[in-house]
Amino acid sequence: MGEFGWICGFSADAGFINQAAERFTTYAAAQRAAAGQIRLALMLDPSQPVLLPTVVPGVAHLPLQDLSRKPFRLLHAKVALLGFRDAATAGRHHLRLVVSTGNWTRQTLEESLDLAWRVDLEVAPDVADDAVSRADMMAAQGLFAWLLDLHDTRLLEADTPLSGRDAADHVDQWIARCNRAPRARPRLLDTRSRSLLDQIIAGLKREGGVARSHLCMGSGFYEAATVRKGGTGTPVLPHKIVKRLKASQALSPRARVDLYVNPQACQAIAGAVDHLRLDADHPIHVRAAAAPAAVFGAGHERTLHAKFLFSSNRSTTTGACNSAWLYLGSGNLTTAGLLNAASQAGGNLEAGILEFPEGLSWKKSADPSRWIENLLPIGGNTLDDLPSLQPGDPWVPPPPQHVAAPIAYLVWTADGRLTRPDPTAGDVEVLDEAGTACAITADGYTWSGPAPRLVRVRWVAGAEARLAWVPVIDAHGRVAATPLPAIDLDHAWTQLAAFPGLPDEEEGEGEGDPGIFPDDRHTGPKRRTPRNLTPGTAIRQMMMLIEQIAAQQTAVDAVDWTAWCNRLEQSLFQARQCPAVTCFVQMQLNPLSPLRAPAFRPDFAEDAGTAAGRHYEQTLRRIELAWETHDYAPLEGRQ
Repeated sequence: MGEFGWICGFSADAGFINQAAERFTTYAAAQRAAAGQIRLALMLDPSQPVLLPTVVPGVAHLPLQDLSRKPFRLLHAKVALLGFRDAATAGRHHLRLVVSTGNWTRQTLEESLDLAWRVDLEVAPDVADDAVSRADMMAAQGLFAWLLDLHDTRLLEADTPLSGRDAADHVDQWIARCNRAPRARPRLLDTRSRSLLDQIIAGLKREGGVARSHLCMGSGFYEAATVRKGGTGTPVLPHKIVKRLKASQALSPRARVDLYVNPQACQAIAGAVDHLRLDADHPIHVRAAAAPAAVFGAGHERTLHAKFLFSSNRSTTTGACNSAWLYLGSGNLTTAGLLNAASQAGGNLEAGILEFPEGLSWKKSADPSRWIENLLPIGGNTLDDLPSLQPGDPWVPPPPQHVAAPIAYLVWTADGRLTRPDPTAGDVEVLDEAGTACAITADGYTWSGPAPRLVRVRWVAGAEARLAWVPVIDAHGRVAATPLPAIDLDHAWTQLAAFPGLPDEEEGEGEGDPGIFPDDRHTGPKRRTPRNLTPGTAIRQMMMLIEQIAAQQTAVDAVDWTAWCNRLEQSLFQARQCPAVTCFVQMQLNPLSPLRAPAFRPDFAEDAGTAAGRHYEQTLRRIELAWETHDYAPLEGRQ
């Protein structure tokens, strides 16, 4: 089960991210919307539209803090760092690192020809792990720490266990265990300080000076032609790569070099096939990328978006890929993607991997899982027909769409107000459903109607009026969550028994989504009267629940205690108007008093002498106030 994860990329869409969130958390969108818990932090290029938490529940799309100071031309790196807890074994966790050439979109899944690289690492005391994989996790953590410093993380830091703060801290602690001997050099590269090509060349030199006989290069995007002095326009970057590799003795002087393109959109390559093939310095053959039939089926066409360099020698007897190395990542074969380090004017933030794979083969007769044409899109034909190649439409980055607002979220109080977490954040207006500014109070804003999931805020930056949606954290700490329905004690236990997970989605759940502004049909539970429930029946039902809670919470880990208290408060709050609770109000008894007994609490929270114990007792007090049983006699004192 996913604990927390960080994702960066150029773009993403709701279709892909919802699928990813469901696989990561194991919960459908309706369940995540009801839970209101942030499990994934998403950082995209600021030119991309915001993905709201009502559209992708459980995901926080973080904006840059200051667009004018972004240290890259584009945020183009496509990396995911994910932490999973082992529900069956305490202290055993799993980390996963994914580096992709494709964006986090449905187009990548359904239309593009892309590549991805993955490494998994088990974090447990009794597991002998891989030093290189540990180094990769540490490198990814460094990249995301750098990105988080640039983004607005106030929502993740909100004072609620559902904001993602605690879960992210857990995964950070797991990754910290990777920082131990023996240490190795990571395969993960990024362009925060050096270009991808510089790092690739340095890595090849460290590996040893072996001149390879084959080089395959591919990219989803190429740059415009540069006119050579006294000659015609031709793209120069492919030859720069070849020249650098030859100079470092990683490529033989007469190596075969193939350049793979999307024939319908290959920019300057479209008009330079002959120039590349006949170049006096080193011929480069332009070829069409091909979708491997073993992966996509025969005759399936996809458009190349992958970025890769692959080089090796070829055994004349076995066809083995000897001395092979592979780069794949986000960096296109462009100056901003491959040649420059990240900078606002000239270099993108890119990420990729440099791998030295073994056991691959150039021969089709080999194991299909090791045949290089099943692993890379390099099985296409040579392209000699210039009219069949098209440069494609030029790409111009759109203006920024996702900017940080002066306030990152608002808090809904139990008495129906919107409060600001930071009263000094500046002049900000909150707009109601009609777009009218709400009245300002000492600590926030007035709001008529049920708690909204999001509100629109307006402020002035310079001379420009700006608008943004910000989430509302409800009285239970849930972020942009759907309204809580009334439940009975059985359902309350179902929610508690599933901890730290969520209960199964019930039939019909998720239908009639209240949207951003719930109406009166979604205001929560109404007072219900007992349905012929006798005092004896109510006591039996309640005592069974108390015993179940005690057995469950005495087994909760200390790291999960705050989240457990939150689940306990929310679930019992939802049951506050059920027949059994109403019966106890009529009997003037407090049924929760047994839960204060040390035997019903874990050792680390058995009394008010610890922070965990005090937090638990404050939780019980709030539940008793909600149940209106706080002034009544304890259940265990009933004669």
